Amino acid sequence: MKPSAMKKKVVFIMGTAHCGSTLLTLVLGSHSNCRALGEVSNLPEFHRQARSPCSVCQKDCQFWGNTLSSQDMQTLSQGFAERRIHPHIPLKLEKAVRGLLKNDQVFNPYSLIAAKTDEAVLIDSTKTVYWLEKKLAAREFRAGKLDAQLIHLIRDGRAVMNSYSRRKQYQGLSAEQLGQQFGELWMNRINNEHRFFDGFSGKKIRLRYEEFATHTEATLKNLCTWLDLDFQPDMVNYWKYEHHTISGNSGTHSLISKHQESTPEQPIAVRAKPIAKKEFSIRLDQRWQTKLSPEQIAAFYNSTGNLNEAYEWN
Repeated sequence: MKPSAMKKKVVFIMGTAHCGSTLLTLVLGSHSNCRALGEVSNLPEFHRQARSPCSVCQKDCQFWGNTLSSQDMQTLSQGFAERRIHPHIPLKLEKAVRGLLKNDQVFNPYSLIAAKTDEAVLIDSTKTVYWLEKKLAAREFRAGKLDAQLIHLIRDGRAVMNSYSRRKQYQGLSAEQLGQQFGELWMNRINNEHRFFDGFSGKKIRLRYEEFATHTEATLKNLCTWLDLDFQPDMVNYWKYEHHTISGNSGTHSLISKHQESTPEQPIAVRAKPIAKKEFSIRLDQRWQTKLSPEQIAAFYNSTGNLNEAYEWN
């Protein structure tokens, strides 16, 4: 479908932290008709601190600091913050009043971004159900100005626990404590995501991170068909393309920086510190198999019962 013929849409990626959403966002954002936004829920805090929200540019971002004006950024920050704008008017009332205004942008922030971009598909990888419920209640979706599609990205809970275990609050815990604390968090998130997915009335798809990482091209062909986009084989090489995503996994973003550091005059293969070719590829991360102890895994299953059986990838 030609870009001009497409109604603009927002694709929401829902999932737990460390589910592979940054990778999926960047790969989809490498399609010529997609704009990867990243975790836009963090934009208001960056704006409050007068910092560029872009994880790739760090500062002087062409998109968040140029394509979008300072007034645009202020409007987006207000719209995404989910906080009252006027100190004496309750947020719910202000939303109701602004909902009657045909061209209000404050609580229709995706429409503002869509109007500033040529791409028809915006990708928000904020992931949480709370965010989805709040944003989809906006007039821009209820009135049909934008379409919303949902990707539920799932991953083996053991792999997610391995990533969580490196967080400061989980370090120093016993195997039983880690398994119980993480297991309860993961189980609540998963159950909440399934509830939301089942009740979502728009186009939706459930995607396994492991399937995406091991059968990348076939997965992307299916996703492009689902998104009404032509499949572009080179989108898998996301590090070659321009991105301006907010937050996300720093390790996944690092390949973009490494690629940008190489030049035609000094290709990667002859740099002083050459980058192994395998670094520039999408590979399945199964480090949990060697990093987690049998005791930690057992504690996780004691906490979650059989819920992870549907997610296991061995």
